[in-house]
Amino acid sequence: MSRQCSRCESYNDADALHCDQCGAHLDRAVVPAASRPPSSILPSLTPWLLLGLLLWWWQPWQGPVEPVSIDSDRSALRSERTEMVDEEPPGVLPDDFLDARQPDVAGTDEISRVYWGWLKVEDPAGIELARVAGAVTAGGWMAIPRVQLLGGEKVTFREGMAGQASVREGAFRRGDDLSLWRIDGQEPVPSLPLSTWDDTAPMWLVDPAGGRVEWEPTGTLQRIGYFFRGDFPATEPRVLVQEGGIVGWAPGAPLGGAWLWHGPDEPRLSGGPLRDFQAAEFEGGKIAEARRVLDPATDDLVVLRSLDYAVTRPDRLQPDEIPWAYRSSALFTATRDRLMRGFGSGEAGIYFDAVGLEALLWLEGPQLVSIWMSLALEDGEVQRIARAIEAADLIARMFGDDRNWLSIFDLIPDLFVTAAESCRAIDRIDQAARWIVEGRDRYPADEALRLLDAERLLDDGQLDGCEQLLTLAVTRPDLEVLRQGLWNRLKMARRVEGRILIEFTPGSPVIEAIALVGGIPVQFVIDTGASATSIPSAVVESLGIVIDQSTPRQRVRTASDEFEAPVVLLPTVDLQGAVASGMQATVLDMPGQPGVGLLGLDFLGRFRIDLDVEQGWLILEPR
Repeated sequence: MSRQCSRCESYNDADALHCDQCGAHLDRAVVPAASRPPSSILPSLTPWLLLGLLLWWWQPWQGPVEPVSIDSDRSALRSERTEMVDEEPPGVLPDDFLDARQPDVAGTDEISRVYWGWLKVEDPAGIELARVAGAVTAGGWMAIPRVQLLGGEKVTFREGMAGQASVREGAFRRGDDLSLWRIDGQEPVPSLPLSTWDDTAPMWLVDPAGGRVEWEPTGTLQRIGYFFRGDFPATEPRVLVQEGGIVGWAPGAPLGGAWLWHGPDEPRLSGGPLRDFQAAEFEGGKIAEARRVLDPATDDLVVLRSLDYAVTRPDRLQPDEIPWAYRSSALFTATRDRLMRGFGSGEAGIYFDAVGLEALLWLEGPQLVSIWMSLALEDGEVQRIARAIEAADLIARMFGDDRNWLSIFDLIPDLFVTAAESCRAIDRIDQAARWIVEGRDRYPADEALRLLDAERLLDDGQLDGCEQLLTLAVTRPDLEVLRQGLWNRLKMARRVEGRILIEFTPGSPVIEAIALVGGIPVQFVIDTGASATSIPSAVVESLGIVIDQSTPRQRVRTASDEFEAPVVLLPTVDLQGAVASGMQATVLDMPGQPGVGLLGLDFLGRFRIDLDVEQGWLILEPR
C-alpha cells in the first residue's frame, strides 16, 4: 500500500522512509485505502517538474557531467595531501547574512535544514587568523581546513550571534588537510546529523543561502583519513546532504575539492583538544616563535631576542600554509617598528644587541639591517660598530650586486667615522688612527673620513699631508665647517712651527697649564705680569725639597697680609717643551687655589712670547 506525504501530499512506496518528492520523513504520512485519481496528483507534482526543468537548464553552467568513475575498492585508494591554493580567503557572505537567515528547525525540509555560521580563528594575542563560513551537524561537528586553524587558540562559531559557541576538540590526524571539529554549545544544534556517504543514493550541494543542486563526484577519489576527496571547482563553501544527513563538505578556498565522509556516525565520534592539534602541526616551528613580534603586550627586547631563536627552529609550515597575519610582510613591519623605538631611548646599543643579522636576513629586509646598523651608529660603542661592519662585509659578499642593499653599503664609512671618534673621545688615539686609516683605505673618496685623516695628520705634525687633504673641497655643509676649522688650525701650526703653542680659552684673562717639575705634573697659572714663580706647599715634599731653618726666605706682601715665605731651588721645569732649569721659586699657596702654582716672568723671560688672547694662543720660542 502506498504512503502519502503529509507535506506535499505525494504518494510513495509502502516501505519508503522519506518522501521521493520533497524528502520529508514519512513517519506521519497518510496511508489511504485507495490511490487518488491521476488528476489530483498533477497539481502537487507541477512545482517539482518545473524545478527539474530549471536544474536541467542550469546544468551546462556547471560544465558537462562526466560519467562517475569511482574505484570499487576504496580501501586501496591512495592517501595523499592535496596542493594548497595560495590566495587570500574570499569574503563568502556579508556578516549580517548568516545572522539574518534562520535555520529551518521544523524538520519539514531535510535538505535545507543545515545550520550555518561564521567561524573566527584568533591567536593568543587576539590577532584574527581566519574567518570562514561553515556548516555544523546536529551533533555540533563541522569540517575545518587545516590551514585555517594553524596558530589558533580561540575558535569561535557565530560570534555575537544567536548560537555562539567555541571549538574545543577535533577528530584530526597530523597532516590531513581537513578534519572535523565540535563546537561546545549547550543546546542541540538545529541541523542534520552526520552520516556516512552512500555512493548509490542521490546527493545535494547546499550553499549558506539555502540554494541546492544535485551533485555526484566524478573521476577517481582520494581516500584521506575518514574522507574521500573528489574534484570540485567552487571557491565558496558548500555542504553535501544525502537522505536526511550531512555526508560531506566542499570547504572552498583555499582548500578546494569535495570531501565525502565515510567515518563513524556522530555518537561514536570523538576528538582531541585544539592545543594537541597545534602541538602536532604548528608549535615549535619558525613561525610559532616569530609571531611573538606581533603581540603588542610583549616587551620589545624580549621579542627581538626571540627572533634569533626563531630562525634556528624547523620550517614546520610550507610558505603557502603560513597564516596571512604571519606572512613575512607582517613580521617585517612589526620588527621594524620595534627596532625604531630604540632610537632616542638611550638604549640603542641594547636594541642592537637584542637581535642578530641572521634573523634580519630571514625577514628579507634591507631596511631592517639598515635600522639595526644605525642603532650601532647612535650608540657609538666600538665593539658594536665592529660587529655592524663585519655584518656589512658579509652582506656585501652575499648581495654585492643587489641594488636593494645599497643603503647598507652607504652606512659603512659612517661606521668607521663613528668608531674613530669614539676612540678619540676616550683618548685611545692609536685605535682611532687605525680606524681612520682602514676606513680611508676602503673608502678613499669619503669626505668625512678624509677630514678625519687630515685632523690625524695635523695632530701628528704632518702639516704637508694635512694641507694636501684640506685643499680638496667638500660638498656637505657640516663638513665644510669642519674643514674650515682644520684650515685655521693648520695656519696656526704653520705659524708656530718649530715653536711651542700653549692653548687656552679664547678671551680668558687666565692662562692655565700643566708643567712638569722634576717630572712631576704641577698645575700652574701663567701670569705675564708676575715677576717671580711660586709653587704650592703641597708639592714640596714630593719634589724632594727639604725646608728647615737654613732655608732662605723672602718677604711677601699681599693685599691683606705680609709674611716671609721659603725660597727653594726647583728641578727642571718643562712647559710642553719649553724647558728651564736652575730656577728658584717661592713656596706659596695662592688664595682660593690650593695646589696651584704661578709661572712668572722669571720663567717666561727665557723665551720670545707671542700672546693672542682673542685666539687663545701663547707661543713660546727659545731665545
